[in-house]
Order: sequence, then C-alpha cells, then structure tokens
Amino acid sequence: VTSDNVKEEMNKVWEMANKGLKSGEPVVVTLGRQKGSRIQENCYHAQIGDFAKQVEPMGNKHDEKAWKELLVWEFSREKIMMGEPLQKNNAWIPSLCGTAMLPSRPATSGFDKKIRSEFIEFLFVKGSEYGVNFTDKTLAEYETYRQANG
Repeated sequence: VTSDNVKEEMNKVWEMANKGLKSGEPVVVTLGRQKGSRIQENCYHAQIGDFAKQVEPMGNKHDEKAWKELLVWEFSREKIMMGEPLQKNNAWIPSLCGTAMLPSRPATSGFDKKIRSEFIEFLFVKGSEYGVNFTDKTLAEYETYRQANG
C-alpha cells in the first residue's frame, strides 16, 4: 500500500474482511511495514540463479532452492563468526527419531533492508570464490538495486 493507492487497497481489505465475516468467524487484519524491498529480492534471487546454473560443488548440481539453503546458511554462519548473529539465527533441530540433528537456516523473509544488502554483497564475494560469472540479468538487477538505494 502506498499513498498513491491507499484508498483502493483499503477498499479491497474491507471487501475481503466482509467476505470472511460472512462465515460467522472473526477476521484478523494485520498491518506492518515491509522488511526489505522487492528490488533486493530480485537481485539476490538472480544471483542465486547464477550459482545454480554454473557451480557444481564436489560434482553435485543443485537447483536454486538448494543453493538458497546453502548460501543463506553460510551467510548466517559467517555473521555468527563476525560476532553479528542474525536476530533469527541458525537452529539445530533433533530429528523425529532422535538420532540426528538437522540444520534449519534463517528465512530471508525475516531479513531487514540492511541484512538483505549485506546478503547481496556476500553473494558477490561467494560468487567470486566459486568462479561465478554473473549474468547480464543479475548485473541489471544489481544496478536497479544500487540506484534505488543511492
């Protein structure tokens, strides 16, 4: 919702709430601020896509979802080593059978703008370490991000 579309969007919220109320149950409407920008998301998703297309660690090809898991977990680990752990940090969860511990990485949806910016820069550094040639699409997304953030 922006100042340009607030009336139209709030009318949509009102309509959705009314539909929900017809069920006889209360409806909860939550307002909040966006934690990061869509521009940042587009940038780091393009970067992650380049990893998925170009890098095969130990001979293993991973899709974008797996690369996101790997890179976010590594970013979180580095933040811990720097003494700046993410607010919602890595966690270890015992398996259902109790014989193993499984890592759970932080969700990028919980990253604020500052952390997302750090993650984008981290991905460029990691890309350099892995020999990733970032595509024109990724570089264009990065330029859009840079221009939007001064």
